[in-house]
Amino acid sequence: MILSKLPTAIIGLGKTGISIAKYFDKNEVDYHIYDTRSNLIISKKIRNQIGTKKITLGPISIESINDHDNFIVSPGVSLEHNFITKIKSANKNIQTDIDLFDQEKRKNVLCITGSNGKTTVTLLLEHILNSLGKKAKAGGNVGLPALELLETNLEYNILELSSFQLEMTKKISCLASLITNITPDHLDRHKSFENYKYIKHKIFENSEKQILNRSDQNIYKTEKDITFSFGSDKPPNNSSFGIEFSKGLNYVIKGKERILCENEIKLLGRHNLENICASLAIINFLGLDINKALESIKDFNCVEHRMEKFHEKRNVHWINDSKSTNKDSTISAVNALKGNIILILGGRSKTNNYTDLEKVVNKKSVYLILYGECNQLLNKNIKTDNDKIVVKNIDDAVTEAYKVANFLLKKNKDKISILLSPACSSYDMYDSYEERGRHFKSKVIKDYR
Repeated sequence: MILSKLPTAIIGLGKTGISIAKYFDKNEVDYHIYDTRSNLIISKKIRNQIGTKKITLGPISIESINDHDNFIVSPGVSLEHNFITKIKSANKNIQTDIDLFDQEKRKNVLCITGSNGKTTVTLLLEHILNSLGKKAKAGGNVGLPALELLETNLEYNILELSSFQLEMTKKISCLASLITNITPDHLDRHKSFENYKYIKHKIFENSEKQILNRSDQNIYKTEKDITFSFGSDKPPNNSSFGIEFSKGLNYVIKGKERILCENEIKLLGRHNLENICASLAIINFLGLDINKALESIKDFNCVEHRMEKFHEKRNVHWINDSKSTNKDSTISAVNALKGNIILILGGRSKTNNYTDLEKVVNKKSVYLILYGECNQLLNKNIKTDNDKIVVKNIDDAVTEAYKVANFLLKKNKDKISILLSPACSSYDMYDSYEERGRHFKSKVIKDYR
């Protein structure tokens, strides 16, 4: 626990900041919350819980910085922010909620990060462990804030950690850690791909066991022992997992043995088989029953906003993949589908290079609908023989997608999928990818039930 005569400052009045305040209340730590958003509306629930006297909105003054020795910073706050620079210049202590979690020295902590697939792996692991009779809960970047996991006596604490969380975290100790993959993402914040990779690898620093992705060259193989590894290739030993393609079907394999076929599960796409391999590698490391784990995987439904097939009518399948906020994730989504695909792209772009996505679009039967802040950028950078439709927002995108689907139906085309997989962040119009995904689903169900 942080000891100081001065109140501890919490930076950020979001989900994480509130969880830190609750944690401090429980441990009788004096604190004050700052949020730079001057126009932030504080809910009645928060006012009753914390009290407005402990909250300051707007720019943080030098005087305020001097009022505190310790600053607990929420993940949405960049290291480049001017007041963070001022705090560092004043030699103040900066920590995160993950650091506070680590100070509690919980056993059996499992840590997951990666550019894509980390949420699916985290929630799948939670599902498997509970189905095996283990008391496990996911938190961190998904589910509960990390500090709220401390309120329950768990056998396994599963933390999904984003690059934003890892960036300022000094230490997280865990039984096992895993990086699903690393592709360029959030470079607007992290400045370079090398720095982004360095931040992701912080998850290995205090881990008793590193579960390695053999197939990803961007993940440093710091351990010679790859007994409990996973990948998209054939495994090197009987304790590792991989994928095999045979007679039109993909299989999860353990060593040389096929243990699960893609037509036995509810998750779509080869990339989700890789996520299953990652989860099984941890289960195997923990010494738990793989056969029982496989049965629970068959019952696992897709994660909301991740290849979520939520509506079907007249052979048209509507799929919400709003979580795909980078082009690599969208490529995986498109590759997971067969037949004709109406792909809705847009939002706030993270890159100007869409070459790889363009190749996939032209390899398959894909019709593009481009919306949002970067619709013209996407229109310029993704060339295709099919017509592209440029619109302002998701409402218009849904309307146009339905028109294209009707056109294809009249041409007797089957297997039509309308896929929202934006390849961009949501921040041009929405506070989160979740809000974007919910809006998309509500529009579809309202107009085309």
